[in-house]
Amino acid sequence: MIQKIPQDLQSLASEAMKMPPLFHGKSSKNPKKSLVSTTLCLSSCENPNKRKMNSDDDPTVSCRPSDDNSTKEERKIKRMRNLSNEEKAEEEWYGVSTELTLFKDPWIIKKELTNSDLGQLSRLLLPTGPIEDHIIKYLNNDDKNNVQQGLGITVDVYDHDTDSTFELILKRWTTLNSYVLNGGWRMYFIRRRGLRKGDQIGLFWDRFASRLHFRVLSRAATEVFVDQKNPN
Repeated sequence: MIQKIPQDLQSLASEAMKMPPLFHGKSSKNPKKSLVSTTLCLSSCENPNKRKMNSDDDPTVSCRPSDDNSTKEERKIKRMRNLSNEEKAEEEWYGVSTELTLFKDPWIIKKELTNSDLGQLSRLLLPTGPIEDHIIKYLNNDDKNNVQQGLGITVDVYDHDTDSTFELILKRWTTLNSYVLNGGWRMYFIRRRGLRKGDQIGLFWDRFASRLHFRVLSRAATEVFVDQKNPN
């Protein structure tokens, strides 16, 4: 049985059909411009590709500011975190970093061995500046005083090449106004590793484990003796 639609509902439907669409573009040639995205995004969204789009979303709709004409590379640079000197110092103290950096060489302290480092004194002479910047300032007050007064402190030295650890003495050599590692340097490193003049070694201080890391970075070129009278 077919029911008759009341007259008032017919009038209401007729009026609704006469109303203009809620959103319309400036040109009917490109209907996509009239679409409005209902997807929520953060106001600081700078990369529209990172937000999850609905299946019925228009890919031309972006939450990027309409006046942002910067290139993709420029937008990446804007998102990089720039730190002040105070922030860098604080993060270095805690051993963390939120700054975007390229690969950083961990071997901060480098030394090309000389005859003095390999002699009978059994000590490795270390550069003053890097030792104070990367080791001394992270020691507690008692250890700092012992090092500065020439008494020295015992430090573990981890050899990365051989996965072994040895104890050496770190102290200030007041007569040369420099720092040295001794107390086994000749036995545990020169002889055991066969170190020679011209070899380059690297060191860095592990603040969390309170130990020194060691590695032979490069070996000196081997001199080949040729007998001029009998070259064969």
